[in-house]
Amino acid sequence: MSRRLEEAIRRLEKKVKSLQADSGGDGTTSFQISQISNTHDHTGDTLIAGSSTSTTDGPAQGQLAFLNSSKQWVKACAGDGANAGDKHPIGIALSSNPHSDGVLAIGLYKLESSHVSGSISAAGNFDVGQQVFIHPHTSGSFTTLIPSGSGETVRVIGHALDTNIIYFNPSGDFIEV
Repeated sequence: MSRRLEEAIRRLEKKVKSLQADSGGDGTTSFQISQISNTHDHTGDTLIAGSSTSTTDGPAQGQLAFLNSSKQWVKACAGDGANAGDKHPIGIALSSNPHSDGVLAIGLYKLESSHVSGSISAAGNFDVGQQVFIHPHTSGSFTTLIPSGSGETVRVIGHALDTNIIYFNPSGDFIEV
């Protein structure tokens, strides 16, 4: 083997070891809440898909969105059958152009308080430790209150780690009330 090839192999081995160390060494990924301090800070897996963002119901940064059958990102609302985001890919918009900038598919995200509500906390706060659901009345928003109205979709999308930090890990399962 040539000396240049051996050096290239060693550099590659170092990079692989570095990546393994960053991911815990066993192929898993670590999400550290200490990395999340400002609104819209996030860490995790990003999904970039779709051809456009809906011009009428498109999400803003930090809002919950789903990819509809027209390959457009639309704000999710558990109380709106067509926009419930029940059986579609769902994520937190990383900008107002999620088709090009992506959505958080799984990980940690610090939300704007205007996108958050809890069942017993003051408006703008999650109930820490509770499951988080697609909000049934406010498009693109999150709640720890289980949707319970007729025709509303119940889909767990994560857990509240702090008053406005979500561990986003959406379930593929849902039910319609």
